[in-house]
Amino acid sequence: MGKASELNAKQKGFQYQIWLMLIIVGGVILAGFLMVPKTEEQRQEMISRLGTTNVGELVKPTLDFSSVLTGLEPTEKPKWIIATTGGVGCDATCEAMLFDTRQVHMLLGKSTRRVQRVYLYDIESTSPDQLESIKQVHPFLAIMPVINSELSAILNDSSAQWDMQKPRHFVISPDHKAILYYTADHDGNGLLDDLKHLLKYSPDR
Repeated sequence: MGKASELNAKQKGFQYQIWLMLIIVGGVILAGFLMVPKTEEQRQEMISRLGTTNVGELVKPTLDFSSVLTGLEPTEKPKWIIATTGGVGCDATCEAMLFDTRQVHMLLGKSTRRVQRVYLYDIESTSPDQLESIKQVHPFLAIMPVINSELSAILNDSSAQWDMQKPRHFVISPDHKAILYYTADHDGNGLLDDLKHLLKYSPDR
């Protein structure tokens, strides 16, 4: 009799452990589902809360780049954009940064199709020969003209404002909002890590 009672107690304890494990696993799955942002606004709020994990600098407030990206060809699904801009012409620093974006794009693997590279060149300081050279080296790079004064107006009174004498990268969301920027001093691996993080939590629309 005593052995039967002891066995029943062990069985009940085992059942409690199973139920506890199921509750914990279910809670984790539910929390993960609720935490995944469903809109760009929710995603940007999450980025702001977890900003210390970013290698790039947060653009505060986020900036609308739609007016300088009007020449982009439409795609079936909106893409994330790595935009390189600034500098006087495309000097050695600019060329190195464009090469970094090419490497980052390739290293995204399956997510490569969700990202587009763009070079916004200053029409007043970039020569036709420079543009032709860039096209030959980067055949899949979208090259678009921009007037620095117009770009400066977009950046005005934001954390991303600078004199545009040296190039920078901007990470731009599918709805053309610039959310992160990188200077030549940033490591390309940091850009790659940030993009992977953003793509992980962004819906593939």
